[in-house]
Amino acid sequence: MNTSNYPHGDAVADAPSRPDYRTGFGVVAALTVALAAVALATGAQLGGQSLRPSDGRSVHGVSMIEKRSPGGRNQSISDATLTAEENPSSSLAPDPNMFAYCPSGGIDTSPSCEQASLEAIDRGRSSEGLPPMELPSDWEQLSPTEQLFVATNLERTARGLRPFEGMATALDSAATSAAASDADPTPPAGFFASYWTSNWAGGISSPLEAIYLWMYDDGPKSPNVNCPHAGASGCWGHRDNILAHFTCAPCVVGAGVSANAYDGEASWAELMSDTTGSPALDFAWSSVSSSVGGSRVVGMAADVSAGYWLVSADGSVHTFGGAPSYGSPRLPAGLSAVGIAATPNGGGYWIVTSRGNVYAYGDAGYYGGASYLHLVAPVVGIARTANGLGYWLVASDGGVFSFGDAAFHGSTGDLRLNKPVVGMSAAPGGAGYWLVAADGGIFSFGDAAFHGSTGHMRLNRPVVGMTPTAGGRGYWLVASDGGIFSFGDAAFHGSTGDMRLAAPVVGMASPVPSGYWLVASDGGIFSFGLPFHGSLA
Repeated sequence: MNTSNYPHGDAVADAPSRPDYRTGFGVVAALTVALAAVALATGAQLGGQSLRPSDGRSVHGVSMIEKRSPGGRNQSISDATLTAEENPSSSLAPDPNMFAYCPSGGIDTSPSCEQASLEAIDRGRSSEGLPPMELPSDWEQLSPTEQLFVATNLERTARGLRPFEGMATALDSAATSAAASDADPTPPAGFFASYWTSNWAGGISSPLEAIYLWMYDDGPKSPNVNCPHAGASGCWGHRDNILAHFTCAPCVVGAGVSANAYDGEASWAELMSDTTGSPALDFAWSSVSSSVGGSRVVGMAADVSAGYWLVSADGSVHTFGGAPSYGSPRLPAGLSAVGIAATPNGGGYWIVTSRGNVYAYGDAGYYGGASYLHLVAPVVGIARTANGLGYWLVASDGGVFSFGDAAFHGSTGDLRLNKPVVGMSAAPGGAGYWLVAADGGIFSFGDAAFHGSTGHMRLNRPVVGMTPTAGGRGYWLVASDGGIFSFGDAAFHGSTGDMRLAAPVVGMASPVPSGYWLVASDGGIFSFGLPFHGSLA
């Protein structure tokens, strides 16, 4: 959804009044984390109880409870996920203040509430170097609980995690009962749940509000009362529930809402679980996944014959100018392309997914991928060696994976980064590479020289990519607003930093020193010093 026309500044003052949740009177949320043993299949109860403050709204907005079964869980995990160390360093108050546009009392799915909540989520995502949330084309036809489920999966797939298969009938019933009772949902008797987590929230009116609180305002200096300071065990508990390790063979969700169970306001509950077999589903992810983000452009590569390729999240490759088409992969649901790199002569290209799958087309050789590895962070980019006989993949934690004749020169995988890595570029000589983070921090390895960065600057929007000059004596960084930062011998040819864009910029490419192309997530192309060959927008 395009939120570029959402009002800013003084327009907020004209919105309906609603108490700010940070005062402790607008929102209360409770969390349950449960690691359940097989005994749940027989309805055995976990120890402990869900303790909520008796006066609810007097507790700064959010309370969190954690429960664990004595048996723990099977640690055979096949998913990549974010660890606690990779949670945001601080909470983000919603900007815009979505509560001003989502009046309390019941369920609110109005366009103004939805748009404000979505823009707040997108700002949270941009702080982590992630693209905006793209809602499915039939979002407005989904029920509030289906929207909660879909938004949960969108947050998982954006980070390279497996999506939940669907909303299980048994879990939906349990979540609905819990929402009506302002309680933490748990798997019902008879439902096999080898591992499960659950979230609850009361006093908020839309599913996107709940997602924002659970994902972006759940840590230090947030309304989360179990996170009084950095390092407290309750910090980011709701977020960790959503981004938890699930083996997904299969994994399912139960979602429930009561319009007025919480003192006349809405109460939301979500239960996420690993299970076995084929549980009955009320709603399947496959019914919406084909219309979620598939058309979103995620990267571009330049062709030496004066053209360029764009790649969409669903793996589709779009050609312009003299760039030939060599084919596109058909990616399964839950797998998203994140980048493309062309061979030296433009006779082929590689496409890489967030899980490290590599697809080779044309004269591009296949030298391996990282999909068989247990990744701790999603892959975000690919860069080839000088002769095209190898390539590197980079993950958002700065981990580097080398294939073919690509030599390993170092990584930031063992460092605590201020912001996630969003891309990489190879040095022209093939004996080094640069990694770039969302704050514009540059990490140079091998013979890739450091020419400067924006790591010390306060940026209007996060950096989303980089490209070096032909000789490697400089490079350009590009931010999501199209702002350009030039270093070394990289000349400034223009930017879109002062323009209002319909979609954020997601990458750039430059085959020659005289200019560069920028590409937005809607496939729009901005040419500076180079000819325009067409776009998708």
